[in-house]
Amino acid sequence: MAYYPYTKVQLLLLILSIINLMMMTNASSFEPNVTESFEPKVTEIFVSNLPQNTVPLKVHCQSDDDDLGVRTLKVNETFNFSFRLNFWGDTHFYCAFLWGLNNNAFDVFFKRKSPCRFQIPMKDIYCTWLAEDSGIYFARTRDPNPSPGDFRFVYPWL
Repeated sequence: MAYYPYTKVQLLLLILSIINLMMMTNASSFEPNVTESFEPKVTEIFVSNLPQNTVPLKVHCQSDDDDLGVRTLKVNETFNFSFRLNFWGDTHFYCAFLWGLNNNAFDVFFKRKSPCRFQIPMKDIYCTWLAEDSGIYFARTRDPNPSPGDFRFVYPWL
């Protein structure tokens, strides 16, 4: 009778080991896919609409976890990335823009502190940032191709 609890513990450890092994086997074949979620998706789109024959626009975006690197955009070129909110709902992306001697840096997505944010009901959104010689313009739409009337001026060059 003294060995009964020991056998019970062994059985429990065996069951937990089998479950763990099954989970590891399934996890090794799992590749995260931004489309496999109930959370809405955010797509940030950056467009260079600067004058012809000028230096290219440099865009450097990062989150609290990931640095997306510096992207160089010539006239009419685009750069985009997509993400979903993290578990805590405090996903934060910020970008720095450099065009010759002009620059600016700001949050492109952060709760209620940036133009790109969810509204109720929460659905997939496209946040398009348009760099022009007068500054940065912004459009939040449900379509990846906003019309010119969707844009509003948000940030000047510094």
